[in-house]
Amino acid sequence: MLRGRVAVVAVGDEHRGDDAVGPTIAGMLAEMGVENVIDGGTSPEIETWRIRELAPDTVLFIDAVDFGGAPGDAAILAPGDLRSKGFDTHRAPLKLTMDYLESELGCTCRLLAIQPRDVRQGALMCDDVRRSAENMAEMLAEHLHPGPPEEVL
Repeated sequence: MLRGRVAVVAVGDEHRGDDAVGPTIAGMLAEMGVENVIDGGTSPEIETWRIRELAPDTVLFIDAVDFGGAPGDAAILAPGDLRSKGFDTHRAPLKLTMDYLESELGCTCRLLAIQPRDVRQGALMCDDVRRSAENMAEMLAEHLHPGPPEEVL
């Protein structure tokens, strides 16, 4: 699914418990030396200029999403899986940002959705979501940072 040049865009609020899963994974990836990782915070649409500069073939957003799973469960969603309504004064629906990037850059956008338990202000990230974040960061780092090329005999 992650083909060509990949940009990873984290979404979430670090002060809202499990909603911090995106920025947490972004921090882990940065510590592992993975390039093209952007922490979009609560307004990833503001980072479209930075995404454009990376000229990605694939953009992987990472966010806490209530899709009815158990805390820490993960799902891969396409823009069509998300709703486009729900503007508020600070954040456009992620679907619109994904649709815009696909249209403007000709890239593929996907969302790595992690099921949260608690996204209240001041809550702590639950253990299940933290373990999922660690596992996802390791898998992504392995894919985005392949080992040295094999020697051709």
